[in-house]
Amino acid sequence: MRLPLGPPSATAIIVGGWLAGLAAGSELRAAGLQVSIHERSERVLDDRGAGIVMQPDTQQILIERCGLREHETGVWLKYRQYLAKNGKPDVYQTMPQLMTSWGLLYRAMRAAFPKEHYFEGDTLFSFESAKSRVRGRFAKSGEIDSDLLVAADGSRSLIRSVLFPEVKPVTPATWHGAESLPRAKPMRSCSRPLRTTLPSSRCTVATSFVTLYRGANGETEPGARRLNWVWYWNVREAALPAVMTGRDGKIRDFSVPPGQMREELIEEQNGIAEELFCPQFLALWRATREPFAQPILDLAVPRMRQDRIAIVGDAAFIPRPHTAASTSKLQPTPARSAKR
Repeated sequence: MRLPLGPPSATAIIVGGWLAGLAAGSELRAAGLQVSIHERSERVLDDRGAGIVMQPDTQQILIERCGLREHETGVWLKYRQYLAKNGKPDVYQTMPQLMTSWGLLYRAMRAAFPKEHYFEGDTLFSFESAKSRVRGRFAKSGEIDSDLLVAADGSRSLIRSVLFPEVKPVTPATWHGAESLPRAKPMRSCSRPLRTTLPSSRCTVATSFVTLYRGANGETEPGARRLNWVWYWNVREAALPAVMTGRDGKIRDFSVPPGQMREELIEEQNGIAEELFCPQFLALWRATREPFAQPILDLAVPRMRQDRIAIVGDAAFIPRPHTAASTSKLQPTPARSAKR
């Protein structure tokens, strides 16, 4: 995607201060632009509580832009197991894979970006784009003119909704996920089958998988690492609002956070888990005190550039997470690439 950025003193406004915004900010700063990030949340976004497979381009940002050393970016898993109902491996494959966490990525990128140019609680109200400049109107910063506006404002992107009103997130299913971590129940406290199965592997059974990754503050020691598991479970569209309603009665669009899953829903999944899971996964499910839920979303914009506006991250694409590679799996066709 080539953009007319202008002279070395060009400016860029990034709307959204999570990973896509921070990554865009670090790259644009490295290219010589003056960059400011405007995040609508009033507080530090911190750890979203889930694991992620490290991709080469992400690791490159952590090393080159954030100053991390290679061994600080994740935990290597040596092999993958596919477990039968009795807990024994049906398939055992050597498959090295580097695992990390959203929290580690966020903290590293946030620490590397200048605090004085990161504005919290600065919601974008409106924007205007012309051939030479783009203007944004913000809650705290007021009107700002720049050479480039980057929409990194997530799946509910205001900028995308204006540029591409026809593009809407589609929810085909939902998944239940959680961790077993020090603040809940550490790995050393879990059952012996679970401890002996997971130390250096990624395991899959039925419609679920479980992985090890770095702890909340980058810990790699056994017992301090996190276990991240995901349970893909189809929910009828008509039943989805009930699943996304928390204990406080509030219906969430994109995530029911830990502590908000209603007890009757957890009890329902308990029965299903006892019927489907092998001993290791059942032990992990029972060891998790606060499961959470997120819907799977499908979303894609027809192009990532409109005049002096770029659309990145979840504002542009939300692929299903089954491949554990996010947008690294999106390979544009020649026709689409030409549009960008």
